[in-house]
Formats: sequence, structure tokens, C-alpha cells
Amino acid sequence: MNPNGFLTSAYGVRMPLIIYGTAWKKDSTATLVEQAINLGFRGIDTACQPKHYNEAGGGDGVAACLHRGINRSELYLQSKFTPLDGQDPSQVPYDAKASLGEQVAQSFQTSLKNLQTTYLDCLLLHSPLANQQQMGEVWQAMEQIFHNGGAKQLGISNCYDPQQLKLLYRNAKVKPAVIQNRFYAETLYD
Repeated sequence: MNPNGFLTSAYGVRMPLIIYGTAWKKDSTATLVEQAINLGFRGIDTACQPKHYNEAGGGDGVAACLHRGINRSELYLQSKFTPLDGQDPSQVPYDAKASLGEQVAQSFQTSLKNLQTTYLDCLLLHSPLANQQQMGEVWQAMEQIFHNGGAKQLGISNCYDPQQLKLLYRNAKVKPAVIQNRFYAETLYD
């Protein structure tokens, strides 16, 4: 990707304009991530959600490229905390009985291990929680990760209600820098 293929976020994070998504790639994830990076992608999006992502496979693909000379600082790695209702009950990547804050912390540590990195360029909340108190608890746990240097910025995905986003923004100490929503021609790019 050429140098003009990037933007700088409100938190000073250099982000590629196009990020390679790893959902539903299953056993091909490592090969496809490695191929994407070799073809010029510098951003990788994944989630700590075994139901739809092979996050460790993404990490293997990234590691293969790092071993061949790509620097970690050249890559933008983004993962997500997925609340319990978005997980397959048979493969939850954190203690389902832990507090929400602990679930976020455990999920984040799993993502670091899976991606073979010491930090994320962005940690996203995979989807808003229906309960505002729970949403606040999750966001505060994510803010703690940000303040500890584990994530350079925070964001949210699958947030289609502008009022939810405004409420999150108003209540957050660390404002969301990224909103990742689906973008389909069939739905007129809602």
C-alpha cells in the first residue's frame, strides 16, 4: 500500500484506509493473512470470538511476515472484545462467570497471545450492550487497557444507533476513535 493509503486518527494512530478482515476464514486464516500482508495490506482486523474468527491463525500469518522482515510498527492490528451473547457457549475465550471487566481483560490477553504481539493498535467493542450500566463497565475496562498502553485507541463495531454512539461518546473518558460497521451496496450503504 502506498504512503497515501493511510490516515491518522484522533489519537495519532496511523491507520490504513483498507484493512483485511479475517472473519469466516477458518483454517485458511494464517495463509490468507500472510498473503494479504505480502500483497500490501498493512491492517488486519480480527476478534477474540472463536465462533467466527481464527484469531490465532491471524497471528500465525502476521508472525510469518514479521520473520521475513516486516516490522510490527508497519502493521495495524485490530481486535475486538465480544460480549458473551456473541460467543459460542462451547468455546468462550474467557471466564463466562467473571465480571464484565475481567472478561474484557481476559479476552484482551487472549488476543495478545493469539496475535503474538504486546499491544493492539485498536481494541473494539464488538457490539453495544443493551444495558447502559454493562456498556459502561465494559468501556471502562477497555479504557484501563488503553491507559496501560495495551491498545493505542478504542472503538466500537456494529453500532447502528446514533443515540447509542452519542451516549457512549458522552460518557467515555477515552473517546471511541473508530466505528466499524458493515457497508453493503444492497442496503444502500447504511
